[in-house]
Amino acid sequence: MLTDKEATSLGLALDALISERGLGAISKKDYELLVFHHLANSQALQASGNYALANTLKVTETKIKSLRLESSIRHMPANHKAVLGSIVQRIIDEMHKPDFTGGVVSITLENPIDRREFEHAVKMAKHSVEYGINREILKIDALALFEIILANVEQPEARFKEIVQACIKTKAKQQDVLDKSLTFRQKINKLGEELSSNEGAVSLLAAAAGLL
Repeated sequence: MLTDKEATSLGLALDALISERGLGAISKKDYELLVFHHLANSQALQASGNYALANTLKVTETKIKSLRLESSIRHMPANHKAVLGSIVQRIIDEMHKPDFTGGVVSITLENPIDRREFEHAVKMAKHSVEYGINREILKIDALALFEIILANVEQPEARFKEIVQACIKTKAKQQDVLDKSLTFRQKINKLGEELSSNEGAVSLLAAAAGLL
């Protein structure tokens, strides 16, 4: 399951944990999270989904999800912007598919780390999203996602202005979108009206993803 190098790395991590806390102070959960962290990130298992990993480790998928999240928080905290950027790219890929008809995009967020980071991004935007019945199917439209991305970058209004100037070539239309009497959300909606095609939505998301 582990290569010799990976097994050595796990052994060293266990040694460091025991040296730091003492053998009697380490709980079963401490061992479990550390071992799972090394197994889940091993060459043999890192690409495994929850179902396959549950079968390999002989535990439930619910247990796998809990271990993924807790071991990440303890041993390898997620890079928020990198995770959000990865999700955005997956959505862009879905929008490029020939059978995509526009509107709401659906993707699977099986990894609880991805879902946690995305939900944090949504809260930053004071937005809400729709999930499928099992909370692993995310449904969202491009403009809502665009707003969520902007809420998670520094100086969002300045970045928004740059995107408007890059995506809309006509000065009059730029000024219409950037009208100072509008709220930030109204400006975003105006931009969405100007770039309402699927191609326009993809260009917006790609521009925003470049900020992450």
